[in-house]
Amino acid sequence: MKIFHFIIGKANKNRSNGVNQVIAGLCKYSSLNGQSIRVIGLASNAVTEGEIVQRDGFQVEVYSKWSLKLFKALVYHLKWCDILHLHGVYNWRNIAIGKLAKRYLTPFVITAHDGFAPGRSKFRKKLFDYLVQKKFMETALAIHILAQEEATEILRVCNPNAFIFTPNGIDLDDFPIGRPTGQPDLPARDPHTLVIGYLGRISQEKNLVSLVEALSNFVTDDAFILKLAGPKSAYLDNILALDDCLNIEWVGPKYGPDKVEFISSLDLFVHPSKADVFSIAAMECLAIGTPLIITRDSKASYFYNSGGFFMCESTSYGINHAINEAVDRRDEWENISKNGQSLILNTFNWNTASLSLIKGY
Repeated sequence: MKIFHFIIGKANKNRSNGVNQVIAGLCKYSSLNGQSIRVIGLASNAVTEGEIVQRDGFQVEVYSKWSLKLFKALVYHLKWCDILHLHGVYNWRNIAIGKLAKRYLTPFVITAHDGFAPGRSKFRKKLFDYLVQKKFMETALAIHILAQEEATEILRVCNPNAFIFTPNGIDLDDFPIGRPTGQPDLPARDPHTLVIGYLGRISQEKNLVSLVEALSNFVTDDAFILKLAGPKSAYLDNILALDDCLNIEWVGPKYGPDKVEFISSLDLFVHPSKADVFSIAAMECLAIGTPLIITRDSKASYFYNSGGFFMCESTSYGINHAINEAVDRRDEWENISKNGQSLILNTFNWNTASLSLIKGY
């Protein structure tokens, strides 16, 4: 099958942009599983129009802006492919390309990337849905959802022709189950200091304020530190300003081996988001074996029976309760980690995801 993806970015997995991480893994393993893959990316830092960026098993053709050259490239790829895959919603570029695909009778699939989560619904978006997006979504061959709950949210906006359910995953070449080979020994931990961490975008929708509030009411005989990993942002200053009596440390963005080392150094990883899918960073924690606390609003419910993580409500009370529960069940962490790694091997990896998506096409 010949599959054409259009994205914003260059499919660089070492970026905080989740779609780029998705394309890096999905296209690599789709190619390994015998599919012909082409990707066009729109990025302002393209060296030249039509710059070719080599990735693992595929390449990205990058343009910095809308132009006649980009238009010709889109037409060429639409004529070549069996299916077009678009990523994201509330994106006029996707709508324009979808209309172009219709002209050339090229079927297309849209990944919503949790764009219709209730916490993200604003008046302007609702107006956009009514005027433009509803018709566009209903023109697609199918909507690709990353979690079952997404279908319920999307049906409040439109009535798609079909759904394809395939969760995100991680690359087992980067995160082999067990301690990654070649990783340096980590410094010995202070057994009386609980190291709690978060990795991802440091922004309002990630609900980090509730995490800080949860820790302010955390009662333990041990000391604890909260480490935040991610690109610097204005919102980070708001979080650090709350640090009157808490020990909060920002460690900057972490990618590649540095990310593995950071996650491995934690006692607990907390994903506190109010509106998300099961995040790739959370999946990486499961692979490494770091105990994970993730909110139900991160669409974790359908995977809870795996016994591989702790789940909580996205309130300060809910997060506080989950941290206390995790500490009380510390003697179970080894078994919980093994269950989490089984979830990675069986479900949350890009080889499994690519095969599932190919079947969905």
